[in-house]
Amino acid sequence: MRIIVLSLILFCCGTCPITAQSNYIVTTPSTQEIPVGEEEQFIKNNFPLQPLCKWTPGMKFMFVPSTRNMFLPTLSSYDTDKGIDNSLLKHKILTFMGTEEKAQNISTGTNYSTRFVFECEGEKYYYDIKNMRLDEICEKAPRAGINGLVYLKDVDTAKELLIGKTVYIQSESARVDDANNYSGYQNIAIPVNTEATITAIGVGSQAYPVKIVFKDTQGHSYYLEVALSRTNSGMDLNDFQGEKRMKYFSNAFSFTNKSLGTIESLKNKYLGMTVYPKKMLPAKRIVSFEDKQTESRVHLPRYTVLQIKEIKLSPPGSLATLSLTDRDGAIYELETDLKYDVIVKNDNYIEDFFGFEDIHKKYPGITESRWQIISRGDLEAGMSTVECRLSIGDPIEIELKKDSRFETWFYNGKTLEFENGTLQRYK
Repeated sequence: MRIIVLSLILFCCGTCPITAQSNYIVTTPSTQEIPVGEEEQFIKNNFPLQPLCKWTPGMKFMFVPSTRNMFLPTLSSYDTDKGIDNSLLKHKILTFMGTEEKAQNISTGTNYSTRFVFECEGEKYYYDIKNMRLDEICEKAPRAGINGLVYLKDVDTAKELLIGKTVYIQSESARVDDANNYSGYQNIAIPVNTEATITAIGVGSQAYPVKIVFKDTQGHSYYLEVALSRTNSGMDLNDFQGEKRMKYFSNAFSFTNKSLGTIESLKNKYLGMTVYPKKMLPAKRIVSFEDKQTESRVHLPRYTVLQIKEIKLSPPGSLATLSLTDRDGAIYELETDLKYDVIVKNDNYIEDFFGFEDIHKKYPGITESRWQIISRGDLEAGMSTVECRLSIGDPIEIELKKDSRFETWFYNGKTLEFENGTLQRYK
């Protein structure tokens, strides 16, 4: 009995300090993720990082060895295992074919190496990473890269999205090509926030694979080499410090004029953009007929293609009234906030309301009648997996059958069955 009483006393004494101490331990409540800037979001949406250990067959690279690596072979011949003179492959396009694991028995066990195999003009080459298996590269060398390979997907995507776009240069200097200079270029000082139009995009270097050529309002052309996805750059985001910082796209270029007032700058950013509602939005519809104007309250369906024609600000805050037109010329008005407030967590933030593109052009194979079904969040047999995701979002789980033609998607209270990517049944 004495032992039990003593144990209870010790337990109570032991728990009192814990309770008292816990009163001093405080944390901030979880908050909604703070939206990143437009340039960072541009990178996030269009230039995903492809680490070396996750490369897939078909990825294309241009071989652009640096001057200091010119005389040390990077790749070897697949047939002869001999190193290849870098000058023979310079500016050639290499297609990644896959990886091969090589095992060698040694006195202490088995030694493994991983080959990254490429094809170029009918010949096969490889890059060998010694003493590591593929999964070990992910774990032990996440920043690993192959010298001189420039990821061409970055270049192609940048061409598609940026040529012709007006930007504002945030770097204090840019380059002009100079064949008479040993480095091949000259550095030219330019004012920060210089307005320019992107006129051409090509290949840069391994670390900064995209060469962006732009022309200022005076007609002078310059270029900057920048990193976008960081694929094969060998650098983490934390490595972009000091001089390297301005070679990351989101720091070198701005889509808005930083010299303007914040709200006015946001207005200029959104004015004229093609958008679509991410959810059904209440709006005012304005119809003019024989010099008379009538108004009615409507709900804009999801994915309706609209263009922002006018933005009326409501000073001193960031609230604004948008005037939008659809493809038939109908005019709609609605109120939104051009700026996200992390304190108030405003639920009418413009980028929560809208996606910024002509989504119908992004999916040209979807018919107008099918868009009507998708906009309501409905389903019908015959829809593709893409159409189902647009309509009701991503599934909680996807179950793949042994026969790869069949798969089942599970949602809360809903099941979809597909054959060869086409919806057969749902319940």
